[in-house]
Amino acid sequence: TKALRQTGSSFKPYVYATAMEHGFTPDSVVSGGPISWGSWSPHNYSGGSAGNVTLLTAIAKSINTVPVRLAKDHLGIGPIKAMAESMGVESPLESHKTMVLGTSLMTVMDQATGYSVFAQNGFVGSRHGITQLVTRTGDVVYDWTKDATPPHRVLSEQALKYMNTMLAAVPVIGTARRAQLPNIVVAGKTGTTQSYRDAWFVGFTGNYTAAVWLGNDDFTPTNKMTGGS
Repeated sequence: TKALRQTGSSFKPYVYATAMEHGFTPDSVVSGGPISWGSWSPHNYSGGSAGNVTLLTAIAKSINTVPVRLAKDHLGIGPIKAMAESMGVESPLESHKTMVLGTSLMTVMDQATGYSVFAQNGFVGSRHGITQLVTRTGDVVYDWTKDATPPHRVLSEQALKYMNTMLAAVPVIGTARRAQLPNIVVAGKTGTTQSYRDAWFVGFTGNYTAAVWLGNDDFTPTNKMTGGS
């Protein structure tokens, strides 16, 4: 829970959540064509151009150029960083344009906390592993329900609805088809970093949020493992 790793495309929901709060919808159309931001020219995983696509398609297919274009032309890096932090990401995030594609280092706990906002009706709560401490005589020393900071809303109801629609499409038509569960709606996002060093899937159902990371502790590449593997 303390290891810091790049998140790859599993960071994109923070970008799209920011976009939803700035008037975009899953049906908004944005160019997935080539883009340069200063000296940086990101490419799609397939290497090709995506043309004009809806944001739902862009996140489901994990098209890189679309969130970069959103950040460059419409959102800016500051609001995206602020969104991730408001959703519970505690690891320091770099205010750099490549952050959009998950180059900042985060923990598995950061990801689980952030995505839990989508599963908790747009609210973020405090992390906890202990719900109550009781002495041998029955005195309650600590009660999480009373002592913890109350959950508070960080996503509007409309933005939440849009994001859950988009993330639920990823296991159905996108990169996370192996994450489907029988008779259970699953939503989430995959992530793969450069040289296959990190593979992520962060997702949620109506009851649980889970973050899964696979990679090598010494940062050596995996055998071409992706978040959709």
